[in-house]
Amino acid sequence: MSVVRYLNTAPLVWGLERGPARKRYRLHYTLPAGCSEELRTGRADVGIIPAIDYQTIPRLKIIPGIAIASERRVESVLLVSRGPARRARRVALDASSRTSAALVKILFARHWGREPDYVEAAPNLAAMLAQADAALLIGDPALQFALHSPAAATTGLNKENLHVYDLAEEWNRLTNLPLVFALWAARGERLREPEARRRLVRDFKQSRDDGLAHLEEIARVAAQRLALPGGQLRRYLRASIDYRLDAPHQAGLESFFRYAKELGLIEEVRPLEFL
Repeated sequence: MSVVRYLNTAPLVWGLERGPARKRYRLHYTLPAGCSEELRTGRADVGIIPAIDYQTIPRLKIIPGIAIASERRVESVLLVSRGPARRARRVALDASSRTSAALVKILFARHWGREPDYVEAAPNLAAMLAQADAALLIGDPALQFALHSPAAATTGLNKENLHVYDLAEEWNRLTNLPLVFALWAARGERLREPEARRRLVRDFKQSRDDGLAHLEEIARVAAQRLALPGGQLRRYLRASIDYRLDAPHQAGLESFFRYAKELGLIEEVRPLEFL
């Protein structure tokens, strides 16, 4: 099983690491793009993948009811710009999550009316802005920047001169829909027995529910690693991240896929298929 070690995934895997189901699953931690590659090549049967990769990996099934999403502000997927986004000519993308990179391109094309050049870069904000007008920052580094971690203050950038866009908030302004960043997906051919599928869905939903019941502990542990107050991290997990995949979230996901198809980021829009 392929898993991302970002703070926002911690509630999803809490029970898989600590609960009764832990003996049934072997977890391997990597970056979001790495999770997709392990599913694509068959090295993993299940993984948390950037949502857009559901459209590029054949025969995947979505584990129902669970996602990493946001209904408004997310705080951990940011576009940081040295001027207004509408004026950006070159944008540096952290390529570790293809959904966030695609979201940037959708927002520039459909929301800000701009077609900048894009370059992939390591997630170092100062280095990114040295070569581009704007930079995509995701995951824990984005969270440290948004919540003013001392670690983020060492970049030498003057934040007062930067424009910061929360990309889930910008998506909501464009569509009035939630944004699904990532979801659990499984290789359908590896789970043919109905009972095995039902058990996996039960285990993963229970793992999420257990994690949501332990946000205090999750935030306390992460606070030491990220040099951020535990209260801010608990609020982030409770208020900024939505771990559901219900009808409005599915509508947001389908809208995202349609925009991606229009811009040539994916070849076709495959219907959502659930385990």
